[in-house]
Amino acid sequence: MFKVLGLLIVITFLFYQCTDSPEAQYKALEKTELRSGVRYDSIFKGVYFGMKHQDFRDYCYKKNTIDHDFKMGGPNGSWLESKLSGELSYPAAINFYPVFTAGVITEMNALVYYDNAVFKDGTFDKDSLLLDVITMMERWYRKPFLKIKSPYTFKDDIYVSVRGNRRVTVYPAQTPEIKVWIVDLYAKKETENQ
Repeated sequence: MFKVLGLLIVITFLFYQCTDSPEAQYKALEKTELRSGVRYDSIFKGVYFGMKHQDFRDYCYKKNTIDHDFKMGGPNGSWLESKLSGELSYPAAINFYPVFTAGVITEMNALVYYDNAVFKDGTFDKDSLLLDVITMMERWYRKPFLKIKSPYTFKDDIYVSVRGNRRVTVYPAQTPEIKVWIVDLYAKKETENQ
């Protein structure tokens, strides 16, 4: 009798372990990564967490005038745009601008899109772009993404990856772009504690 009861307890425990919601898995992952104390400050294209506002402006000026890599433009007009040569299945660009807290970069907002894509005729599908962007981000940040299903019927799922202090969230925009939000979790925690 005790063996059967013990077996049922073990099976119940394993069942509940396996059915953790993606949200619970994410919270556990974030807690583990933050507890590691490891910092990953690289964002992309040479921009990093903790970069001072003036250093960012100087860097962008150099990337524009000398390297011809950054330019103003893209869907947001006032953000920066950089081509993603060979990074995705089709010619693409990333449109981005950081969030500064106390004069340093703590977050990065970005949009990734195929150049000159026409989505109406079926040539491109937003789901294909989403998978393409997730694959690129996994290559950039060397960490897989966790899918978190939306609790709302008409909302898209989001994809999250955490490595040390760097959280990367990827999700579809209302337009044919894919949104990317990169956050320094240490800076976020410091801001919340103030």
